[in-house]
Amino acid sequence: MTVDIVVVDLGDVAASFRPERRLAALSNATGLSEQFIHDSLFASGLDRRAELGLIGPGEIISTLRAALRTPVEPDTLTAAWATAFEPDAEILNIVGTVTARTALFTNNGPMINRCLHGPLDVIASSFDEIICSWELKATKPDQAAFERAAARLDVAPHRLLLLDDGPANVESARGCGWNARRVLCRADVSEALAELRA
Repeated sequence: MTVDIVVVDLGDVAASFRPERRLAALSNATGLSEQFIHDSLFASGLDRRAELGLIGPGEIISTLRAALRTPVEPDTLTAAWATAFEPDAEILNIVGTVTARTALFTNNGPMINRCLHGPLDVIASSFDEIICSWELKATKPDQAAFERAAARLDVAPHRLLLLDDGPANVESARGCGWNARRVLCRADVSEALAELRA
């Protein structure tokens, strides 16, 4: 397999996804109940709108503050948000051995960019490119997300390899001409990348 860019999912691949930690951290930072935070930011659809790029980086902090009805400091909000992601050092080390370019591709709103340029810098620094759904105005597994990601990377789909834990994402990527492998553990990632060196 000849691949120009290895594209890796964030949640439960490059990092364990623990949303309950984010709720707890936001609750500690604001004094609000976890249920209120969940209802205000997630059940309300606010986070989904952010993932789709309907809330941009210039307004995300003010939007979250308004929803939470509290003037929490941006750095405090970012630090709490980042707790949902626990970097997998072994996966990041494995990705670091790849000779091809690498990209992180995640369904997230602009808060993740603040996290990746702050508390989660160890993840961002492991990749050559960062692609977030909010920038594409489409989320995986929508095929538009994969088409726009390939266009942004300026690489033909058949020269891309997606490593993702979501079966729907893998199938959709393949439908767009990408190479794609479902990975559920470090061994899966190692095996998929070993094929590049074969």
